Amino acid sequence: MARRVGIDKWMFGSTVLLVVLGILMVFSASAVMAGEQFGSPYHFLLRQLAWAIAGLAAMAAAMNIDYRRWKKPAIVFTLLGVTTLLLVAVFFLDRSHNTHRWIKLGSLMSFQTSELAKPALILFLSFFLEARSKSLDDWRHTLLPAVVPVFLFAALILKQPDLGTALVCLGVAAAILYAAGLRFRYFAHGLLPIVPVLCYMLIFVPWRLARMVVFFHPERDPQGIGMIVHRRRLPFGSLGLTGTQVSH
Repeated sequence: MARRVGIDKWMFGSTVLLVVLGILMVFSASAVMAGEQFGSPYHFLLRQLAWAIAGLAAMAAAMNIDYRRWKKPAIVFTLLGVTTLLLVAVFFLDRSHNTHRWIKLGSLMSFQTSELAKPALILFLSFFLEARSKSLDDWRHTLLPAVVPVFLFAALILKQPDLGTALVCLGVAAAILYAAGLRFRYFAHGLLPIVPVLCYMLIFVPWRLARMVVFFHPERDPQGIGMIVHRRRLPFGSLGLTGTQVSH
């Protein structure tokens, strides 16, 4: 009988810590608005907490499933196909917050299709590259089939638009390819089409450029889109690392 693999305590602890910090950030950013709109500053906090508990429960359940059970073409390619269909289908639905990111399931729940792309790519690349680690230089039969879904997902997510998630997908794919033993020169080749697109998206899309400018210089619009960054800097500027309270 194969020995049961123990839990990576550092990874588990880091995941829980990130979840807790995320909940605190949600509360910090939404308390005032929640109080004004819903009469309770804890409205969004409680919703985020419920989803965090559900996510941790799902993680605990997944930790008890042998990862080798996922190594089946029916599972891998079904997930890849469903994810592709959802990423395309979202463009035929009504916009939400001026984007095509969400599929609404009733009035109480919505689903962001790009979130499914991350585990789908991890599962596909792990499955596909496992038996091809010694043939990564074969760009036609190994490298190209591996990266086509990655760039397809990134392009669809970028079209939504969601630049951040698209970059996360590319980063996840790059990490798996690096772990599989891909040579650095291929990463350099991959950057050739990515860098110009990234520069265009950051510089020539007005609202993204405005966000970057205000992030580095929030004093230019302290009462508008730079208000949050500007107010978060004030406590550290006045009392250093321990900070001080600034009234909203």
